[in-house]
Amino acid sequence: CMFVIHNIGYQGKYRLSKFPIDSYLGLPPDAIDFMQGEDLNLGDDCMNLMSAAILASDRVLTVSPNYAAEIQSPEGGQGLHEILQEKGHHQRMAGILNGIADEWNPKTDPHIPTNYSLRNFDEGKALCKKELQRSLGLHEDPGAALIGFCGRLCYQKGVHLITQIIPWLLAYESSGVLGRVQVILMGKGEDSYANQLSNAENHNKGRVCGYVGFDPKIEHRMLAGCDFLMMPSQYEPCGLPQMYAQAYGTVPVVHETGGLKDSVSGLWDEHRDRETATGFLFCGFDENHLKERMYQALEVFHKKHDLFRQIQMNGLRKNYYWPQAIDEYERHLDWTLDSDAAVS
Repeated sequence: CMFVIHNIGYQGKYRLSKFPIDSYLGLPPDAIDFMQGEDLNLGDDCMNLMSAAILASDRVLTVSPNYAAEIQSPEGGQGLHEILQEKGHHQRMAGILNGIADEWNPKTDPHIPTNYSLRNFDEGKALCKKELQRSLGLHEDPGAALIGFCGRLCYQKGVHLITQIIPWLLAYESSGVLGRVQVILMGKGEDSYANQLSNAENHNKGRVCGYVGFDPKIEHRMLAGCDFLMMPSQYEPCGLPQMYAQAYGTVPVVHETGGLKDSVSGLWDEHRDRETATGFLFCGFDENHLKERMYQALEVFHKKHDLFRQIQMNGLRKNYYWPQAIDEYERHLDWTLDSDAAVS
């Protein structure tokens, strides 16, 4: 048996008294050895389905190598780190980065104004940017750094960090790095964050688009037309938009966590990382660390055009499509079938 964890925050905790494991689940009484959980609110009257699955599985996988390491720590394991460490100790724990579907390909995408590849990248990207600005009510400025965010409106996605730094991003200053910036925020979720998006647009017409809701066609057009994609997530088991972005030559700016760390190669040193960097990573889930990395990204965009284009090309040459991940899953299936059972 192989169990795959997507997000350890959703463990499936229920009251044992309300859902008895024998009469409700049809399991023998000794199944409590696997099902027993603990919770601050439920106390010992708690079953934990994820904990049971981990204990009963021959191998546990999750959706990125770095997230597999994070959830084995007290900080990231949310109470399950010890049993995950035990799996890891016996080499029955691993992370496999998710793949992306082949619909995310600028060469064939039917939702973007024009298709493009390495051969006609500059022309295609510029047209997609122009049409995105026009369709969402932004000033048609090819030299503005166009930053996008697309995701659930909640604390975990770092939406508050983005809305907090918008005035700073839009304020013109003498260095020429800040000010010539536009921001598109699209998502749905908590009302407080939705209001922040609307307020940001209302106070910055032509420079900010706050799209409350979700339209998959606009998501495709954002990935094709934006210069940057911002993902300041508090934690991110895998994440997919940062991989979509690289496929379209859009540069991700991400928090160094989970699958974001596995799938974005940072520009830490401009000479050393020039041939490998695909984006910018910041450490520390707060406004100042995001500002620091965003300033670096904008400086490269506005003042080091050759370097910015190199980062775009590095991303375009990456391959995050599903066949690679499928091969890795098949290897783990083979290893699991060839190994002794974890539970007899």
